[in-house]
Order: sequence, then C-alpha cells, then structure tokens
Amino acid sequence: MLGALVGATPALAGWLPACGSPPPDPDISVFLAVNEMLPGPHRFPFVVVDGESTAITGARIQVRFLRLIGERDEFRFEVPAREYVAGGSYNHIHEDGQVHVHDLARSYYLVDDASFDEGLWRADLEIHPANGSAFSASTVFQVGQRTDTPRVGDPAPATAHPTVDNVADLDLLTTADPPLPALYQHTVANALAANEPFVVAFSTPAFCTSAMCGPVTAVVGDLHEQLGDRVRFIHLEPFDLGIARTEGRLVWTDVAREWNLETEPWIFVVDPSGHVAARFEGLVGAAELEPAIAAVAGPPLR
Repeated sequence: MLGALVGATPALAGWLPACGSPPPDPDISVFLAVNEMLPGPHRFPFVVVDGESTAITGARIQVRFLRLIGERDEFRFEVPAREYVAGGSYNHIHEDGQVHVHDLARSYYLVDDASFDEGLWRADLEIHPANGSAFSASTVFQVGQRTDTPRVGDPAPATAHPTVDNVADLDLLTTADPPLPALYQHTVANALAANEPFVVAFSTPAFCTSAMCGPVTAVVGDLHEQLGDRVRFIHLEPFDLGIARTEGRLVWTDVAREWNLETEPWIFVVDPSGHVAARFEGLVGAAELEPAIAAVAGPPLR
C-alpha cells in the first residue's frame, strides 16, 4: 500500500542542479503520488512539501527527467508540470443538526505526457513558488517491467461483492462519511454481464495509509453526479472492514486480491466490452478522470 505518499526524496546528497538552475533547498521533499511505475507512457503525479510537511501549491514547476545508467546521468526530456486538485469540501449534517465542513481537497502536480523505459530514473524539479525565490529539488524512482494489477486492455475481473441490497447498513460496505448510496448499488460482475461501461474505485477514507483515499472517493462521488446516468460507478473498500475495525489490522479483501492490488487507492475505467480503458493509482482529480470516463460513456443507461 502507499505510504504517507511514496517516493519521498529530500535534496539528494551529491546531486547538483543543472547549469543555470536555482539552488537546491534541503528542507524540500518531493513525494511521488504513485507506487507503480511501468515502462512506456505513464502519468507522473507528485507533491512538494516544505520542512514543516506543508504542501507547496500554486508553483510553476519544470521537470527534467534523467535515466541513471551506472555512473552516468543521461538526460532524456524536459516538460512542465501542471497543478491539479483532487477532492473538495462538503457539508456533513450530523444527527444533532450541526453542520461540519469536511475539506478533502488535495493539490498535486502532474506530468501527463511522460514516457519511460525500465530502470532507475531521476526527476530534477525547478520550482518557482507563488511567493519567494525559485529553488531546485529532486527525486529518484524505479520503473519496473511487470505488474499483476489489470493494465489497459486487460479484461476486468468479474468480481461479485455485496451491495446495498445485501446489507442492513452501508457502514458494512464503506467508511465514507457520509456515504453515497448510489456507489453501492451495482457489482462489477453485473456491470460486465450487462456490457455497460463502469468505474470501480478501490479506496478507504477511514483506514487510508496514503492520505489520498478521501479525496479520490470524493472525486468519484462528484463525477457520479455528472455522469452517473451514462456510466456505472462502484466504490469498494480494499481492506476487510470487520478486521480493521475490531483488530486494527489492514487485510486485503478477496475482491482486492482478485484485482491483484498492492497499493491504494486505485480507479479503473472499464469500457462496454469489459476491458480496462484507463487506470489511475494514487491521487487523481476530476480534470484527469472525467475525460477517461467520458471516452467510454455511451447514451443514458437503462
């Protein structure tokens, strides 16, 4: 599973910024918002935090990617990163009538047109904050070759799981607060049998180890309001809620194992033929996810 945000790398010892780049800031860390990096085209989401673990937002960031081969740092390409927001805020009305505002917004930066080959890489960031002087930071990451998690083009596993019709209380299906009942009406197996496009999100707002599940679950709920008449939306907790609540241990559910998940959160967009059309690990905002869903969405569902 993803840690607090994987890939944390403070300014690297011995690393020097490219000629003409601003100086590195030793108090800055770069966190990759994904754990799995595969060869070929790949999204590269990350956050930048200061020494007090406060996310740096509103910055202009240029990213240089270098392939590390032995003792050589081989420059490959340079692109700007764009800032995105996952989640948002909503009003939760408690039984006593009090209204509490839940802020689930998380800002992140994204390079969406990167492409990598297998091996060790470094990303050098030139960061121009909204206020203050520019600085540099860097992070190293590994691009692997294989994964058991469904890839684009793979058939989605025809998993069966409880829905709102099978339980006495939605708390048995989700830790979302408050839950959106529409996300628990359909099974993956039924959506596949009906040849309907769908989105399945594996996330656990209450037991998340990555600080990403709440925002990602909120994004899925918001997009259901926009596209739920054309695409099925399914939310699944990746961990056994009974064990998590009573024993404090995180144990993958049978459904999560069937999808071969090793991290959370994950979102898969599945087309009417039952194949994965898009996949997103970690932080993802509506601006990224909505086009992938719209690409498989058809006319209003029956």
